[in-house]
Amino acid sequence: MLEILVEERIFEKYPTFRRGIVIARNIQNGSQSKALEALLNEAVTEAAKNPIDLKADPRILIWNEAHKEFGSNPNKFPPAHAALIKRVQKPGTQIPFINNVVAIMNYNSITDVLPVGGDDVLSAGECLVLGFAAGTETFVPLGTPDVKEHPLPGEIVYTVRPSGEVMCRRWNWRNGHNTRITEETRMIVMNVDVLGEASEAKAADTRDRVSSMLQTYCQAEVTSAMLSPSQPSYRYGA
Repeated sequence: MLEILVEERIFEKYPTFRRGIVIARNIQNGSQSKALEALLNEAVTEAAKNPIDLKADPRILIWNEAHKEFGSNPNKFPPAHAALIKRVQKPGTQIPFINNVVAIMNYNSITDVLPVGGDDVLSAGECLVLGFAAGTETFVPLGTPDVKEHPLPGEIVYTVRPSGEVMCRRWNWRNGHNTRITEETRMIVMNVDVLGEASEAKAADTRDRVSSMLQTYCQAEVTSAMLSPSQPSYRYGA
């Protein structure tokens, strides 16, 4: 059984927060989809043609403020979607096509200007938790398997329990190495995070598109749910 949950303290501090989740299994992630690559390239091109003001757009500002509230500096440690948007708004920029699942994450982050992330469940564990760090947890940054860090006490982190392995630091800043999605990945949980007005509807819209794309481009079997103050956890396979 897989359990995914958000600590109640997160919803107390951020009452509009919603996390749309997609559980996908039997993923076929080994062959690169040319159609998906074209969609991603088109999204990157459109972002450069129609740039948003990163200092004024509410979809960026609301996350910057959320990061400040738990003690993180978004200028030094920007939310992943903000960093991605800043990157693709530069004319002529291309982002690498890593694999189909990562392309789906990037496409939806760029298109909807919100955090979309995912992890290899079979490399993680059976209880995945978004909550406040004690500071004893362990984080191995993506791309640096020989480095081990500890989050700051009070930092919002996405962890595996009971091991304390951090899958993502500073809520949605940087992913961990051990649960990265590769061509060999067969089962994932993908998260769509939204704050602010109409957050549940926005999370549901992006979540459902993610589900459809995982079915189309990865032949995945998908299940979706919504984490909210009234449903802070979801159990799969119970």
